[in-house]
Amino acid sequence: MNNTTTIHSGAWYGDKALTLNFPTGWEVKVLGPNDAPALSDAQIERAFAEPIGTPRISELAKGKKNAVIVVDDLSRPTPAARVIPPLLRELTAAGIPKSEIQFVVGPGSHRPLTEAEIATKIGADVAAEYETTNHNFLSGDLRGLGNLENGMPIYINRIVTDADFKICVGGIYPHSSVGFTGGAKLIVPGVAGFPTIFYFHTYSSSRGPAIIEEQPEDEPDRRACAEMAAKVLGLDAIANITLNSHREISGVFVGDFVKAHRAGARFALDTYSTPISETSEKETHLIVANCYPLDSDAIQLDKALAAFSYFENAYTLALYPASDGSCYHGLYDRLDYPRYLQQRAEQMPTEPPAPQIGSRNQLHVWSEHFETDEFYKEYPAARLFRNLEQVIQLFAEKLPARARVGVLPAAGIQILGKENRG
Repeated sequence: MNNTTTIHSGAWYGDKALTLNFPTGWEVKVLGPNDAPALSDAQIERAFAEPIGTPRISELAKGKKNAVIVVDDLSRPTPAARVIPPLLRELTAAGIPKSEIQFVVGPGSHRPLTEAEIATKIGADVAAEYETTNHNFLSGDLRGLGNLENGMPIYINRIVTDADFKICVGGIYPHSSVGFTGGAKLIVPGVAGFPTIFYFHTYSSSRGPAIIEEQPEDEPDRRACAEMAAKVLGLDAIANITLNSHREISGVFVGDFVKAHRAGARFALDTYSTPISETSEKETHLIVANCYPLDSDAIQLDKALAAFSYFENAYTLALYPASDGSCYHGLYDRLDYPRYLQQRAEQMPTEPPAPQIGSRNQLHVWSEHFETDEFYKEYPAARLFRNLEQVIQLFAEKLPARARVGVLPAAGIQILGKENRG
């Protein structure tokens, strides 16, 4: 009977192996996604040679004077550095000079990236040779582009609006508001101004994760992103990425920002899907949700919590290092990032309450870096632990001698469903 398993943890912060050791006599089952193998460099190149719904970027960008590449931030685990070199070769082949290609990090209302983090995101060589800026959603340096028919005011980063050629490089992950990230979402809210982001978060409905763009049940929030990108901004193309449970690139989808994104979302729906047997659903005593690869930014924990609803009688433990430590979301915090840092510097750090297992319907979280006060502000009914071995021992005192444990190795992107029980 297997009572140990090894998972990955700490996206962007080592991506290290983490071994979970449970008491002797416990049965540990890894409930992994369908997953897909990692792509080679040649396979990534092929995705650029065979775009979806558009000519090659080298053809599409011909005659353009300059280009902007929008990339997602470190709250997303997208290894953009792997796909940027072939993208730059396409732009070079189109005749756009290196000096006229610029990167913009699209964090929405998350925090900006440091220079070192930008180098990690897009590659050190690229960061050294190309100008890169962080979008600031509170900046006055935005272009006002009117309103959509639904009333959404459009304010977009000036560098992005003014570029002749615009392409977004981001990841496709389940998202409760828009089904899947990627596509035009890197424009709204990625490089949008406060009024646009406020409208997007306040007046758009949430329909749950893993709904594919432009399906019959598609909600106005995703359609508004697409309408803005097509009719107002003129987004030329995307290069969207899917991952496997080791944070390796499993798919690259280049081309039209709707058609390529939809193809990537279908692939993600298949490879992120995790069939759950009736036995696991009913007889598991403890579910361990490893929030990797969405486990760096402290505000992403919610992405993994939907998994817990599938297990009727299990205690729940989320593994969420929150290595970044920041819980900044400027829209909800109602303040800019410098003032947020000042407030944090003025706070005295506190330790979690004495470790104790709660009830089955409570969330238990092991996190090395999630600030105690911020954690309980976001999750007042949950329980925070610092020592992983200790929390496992506390569960050992609570659960049967032959407890059954289910481990979700990449809960941040897994899409759970009932196993075919026909």
